[in-house]
Amino acid sequence: MRIAIIGCGWVGEKLAKYWTDKKHHVIATTTTPDKIIPLKKVAAEVHLLDFRSTFDFDFLNDVDVAIFSMPISRNDWHEGFEKLDKQFPKTIFFSSTGIYPQEDKVFTESDTGNLRPDIVSSENLVRKKYPQTTILRFGGLMGDERSLQNFFKNRLPENPDKLTNYIHYEDILSVAEQLIHSEIKAETYNLVAPEHPSIAEILNLENKSSSDKKEIQPQRIISSQHLIQDFNYTFIHPNPKYF
Repeated sequence: MRIAIIGCGWVGEKLAKYWTDKKHHVIATTTTPDKIIPLKKVAAEVHLLDFRSTFDFDFLNDVDVAIFSMPISRNDWHEGFEKLDKQFPKTIFFSSTGIYPQEDKVFTESDTGNLRPDIVSSENLVRKKYPQTTILRFGGLMGDERSLQNFFKNRLPENPDKLTNYIHYEDILSVAEQLIHSEIKAETYNLVAPEHPSIAEILNLENKSSSDKKEIQPQRIISSQHLIQDFNYTFIHPNPKYF
């Protein structure tokens, strides 16, 4: 397969290596010249693509799968993206569970009220241009050097009782692999580990009151049940405590 990862950031680079190792022809794009050399280690082709200044998209000819991974909370790529004059049999857009409001409840893909306007705008733009696009809304990205232990190496968390909505990048790779071989189109899936330990639990902090609080107070939880049901998916890393 010819797979284009448009906007090859932290997840995109891992995905490029994953698919290159599976003998796919991976085309990676970046807006940053300094990233070209590192990306050449994991992709067959690397191109500078900035939707604010790139108008020649011929390197995307004959692509089977396009992964759109532009910054979802920014709109400086929107106008240029609309000028993208290529068609792709399958498209996937990487979004974020940050789209859901900061309210204490369980959120599913059917929740459409009070969503973050900037993320909604990006999702709608991609879906309007490529109606077949499946949207993956990631929880907090974790794995390897990205860990709470590193984030709080020199400080204590302000809200240790807060429940987590994280995803390990290896589950992103696994789900993306299933999606490119699936007939499913135009769906939206939350991609968050199914277990939601508190920050204190992950960091092994002494917090005697946390268990009582969790029983009394509902918190913001992002559900991946829709994805689990559609793909009969078993998470590689179900519990962020063991990321």
